[in-house]
Amino acid sequence: MTYCFRWARRTLTLLPFLPGCGQAVSRGTSTPLVPELMRDASKPRLSQAEWTQARARLAHLRSVQPARSYVERIRLTLRDPRSGQALQARGAVAVSPGNAVRMILLGPGGTTALDMWVTKSRFRFVLPALKLERRGGIDQAAWKGLPIGMLRWWFLSPLDGRLLLGRSSPLESSWVLRDGGSTVTLRTDGHRFLALRREGESVEAVEWVSRGLVPQAGEHGRYVEGRSGLQVDLFVEEVLPKEPYPEAFEDPDGESATSL
Repeated sequence: MTYCFRWARRTLTLLPFLPGCGQAVSRGTSTPLVPELMRDASKPRLSQAEWTQARARLAHLRSVQPARSYVERIRLTLRDPRSGQALQARGAVAVSPGNAVRMILLGPGGTTALDMWVTKSRFRFVLPALKLERRGGIDQAAWKGLPIGMLRWWFLSPLDGRLLLGRSSPLESSWVLRDGGSTVTLRTDGHRFLALRREGESVEAVEWVSRGLVPQAGEHGRYVEGRSGLQVDLFVEEVLPKEPYPEAFEDPDGESATSL
């Protein structure tokens, strides 16, 4: 009984932000994968001036990231190239920068299509329709086939990592970053961000169209898992003015870090 109450209380912290139920599963063809992810950032003849400018632009982007927690209402389409099916859902994602992200999506009839919780050290990923529930920590084997590594980098600490290489021109900049066991190649013209993340056998890509790294309505992007071709398109319908409740970022199962 205590467990049920705890689960209900923490789930309800996001319910005020959830819109109506999603649309039904439909068949459709996958759109092409993210094109021309990155031109070579390591080509020779990198001048000191270009290196300095690339470092300065990266430092500026890092300085304008959101500092407080926020909630976005989102619309999402997931395409599986193997089945040719597309699942559309709507819901909310709450982000505590550098700390945690919680996403709940509703499918047909208002049922939960996805419930995901990710922190720097732990995660919980649930797809009720597939009876899939997975928990883990920082071991990559625990999230094989799931976008946990990319989500941690993109939502919790975007642009984190040690700068290895950088190039810059009047129109765009590109960098190679080393983030723990992963290597991230990033390019942007200030409005369109392309990121390719490699860790072990995992290859993931994100394409994001935005007016900056501060969340705003109308932003949209695409995630592609390199091995399976799984594609997720996301559109931000609204960024709510109020911060989410702190309880939204607690472990949904109430487990402690030592229980993993």
